[in-house]
Amino acid sequence: TTTATTMKRVEGDEGTLRELGLRLLDAKEVFPRRYRCLFSLMNVKPCALTRGPLSEVLSDKSHGALLRHEVAYVLGQMQDSEVVDLLVSVVEDAQDDPMVRHEAAEALGNIATPSCKEVLESHLRDASREVAETCQLALKRIADVEEKKRQEEAGEGQSADGGEGEAGSHFNTVDPIVAKCRGKGAAALSDLEATALDESAKMYDRYDAIFQLRDRASATEAIACLTKCLQTSGSALLKHEVAFVLGQLQNKEATSILVDILGDAKEHCMVRHEAAEALGSVAEGGDASAVAILESFCEDPDLAVAQSCQVALDMMRNDGFEYCE
Repeated sequence: TTTATTMKRVEGDEGTLRELGLRLLDAKEVFPRRYRCLFSLMNVKPCALTRGPLSEVLSDKSHGALLRHEVAYVLGQMQDSEVVDLLVSVVEDAQDDPMVRHEAAEALGNIATPSCKEVLESHLRDASREVAETCQLALKRIADVEEKKRQEEAGEGQSADGGEGEAGSHFNTVDPIVAKCRGKGAAALSDLEATALDESAKMYDRYDAIFQLRDRASATEAIACLTKCLQTSGSALLKHEVAFVLGQLQNKEATSILVDILGDAKEHCMVRHEAAEALGSVAEGGDASAVAILESFCEDPDLAVAQSCQVALDMMRNDGFEYCE
């Protein structure tokens, strides 16, 4: 998932939105430009002109797994309850790409309405480990959102994220977990590292540890722990999220591990693709070695990896963190 920031959503100009939608749908358009159009739509308040093209891409498998999974991510970030039925149908389609189904499940967890729960519960033992683990995460997130709302309605004190809102961090993204205590009484960083690396721990707790490290540790501390996660974890889901967080940190210290992951042909494609896009965020525009590495994988046999490298190169040329058209 591209680490483009979710800016404050605005009302979109009708003509501009129509143009963005047409470019997104145009299979003949240069792939990175379609990506930029996608993230431009993400930063607009949900409406028919955003929902239409996004839904059309997600519904049509000819657009490819990478773009469709990114659309599912965007719909989750927009928290548009009007697309729940479409996301449910994607999760239910066992013939669809697991990367797309996983992202649709995560989006349902972000939207977090009661209607999202049934399909997540029915796929807790999905044949795809990544989908099953995502459903576990999404259900826990929905339960936490519901409990947080109950506490706020009952006047039981400040929310766990310190009042920062649903996104819960200065990265302005809707995270796949609800932030735990970040202030007094928060877990020590050493304990967070231990949880993140514990293969026997619940996935939700490991995710929470990873996002707390992102928000609370120094970049060097966070990258050191996240590097260990990438080197030792057996969960492709966890590793792909770690790569995403490294991209959010935008620190060139992460370059080496991301290059290693991208170059490992035996690694799960969703981890390699995430490492490629993260590399586009952390490497400086003038980093000739990073450019060369990404260019060398633009023809990777795995199309999602190849396209991610194209996107990463485009991000490096276009100040990738606010990556949009």
